[in-house]
Amino acid sequence: MAKLPSGFSLQALPIEAALSEGRNEDAKTLLVEILLTGKADGVVQRLAADMLKPPKRKRGRQKSLPRHWWEIGEQYHWMREDGVKYEETLYQLSEKFGYSETHIRKAVAEFDAVKAGQDESTRE
Repeated sequence: MAKLPSGFSLQALPIEAALSEGRNEDAKTLLVEILLTGKADGVVQRLAADMLKPPKRKRGRQKSLPRHWWEIGEQYHWMREDGVKYEETLYQLSEKFGYSETHIRKAVAEFDAVKAGQDESTRE
């Protein structure tokens, strides 16, 4: 019989399943039961350590979407379809919304990414 991978543990499967379903108290109960038997393998011990001291969060604020990105994206494309030049479109939108041109570019990029993802999902 072939050797199982090092990260595989039959003891850890119900614990990981409970964690993935958001049943943290059930996972803790299962974890304690296995640890009390004294036969916990390395994967179960790692899960216990992670539950006692979770990994640190990344530093800084979480990334957020540019403000008014949907409205900016829509108006940008409307203006471009009407024949307004790129630089003039950025300038007008930055004046209208009160943001820098960099903010406008990021908002348009986010709008285009969401729109492309939406178009991709509707094609399937």
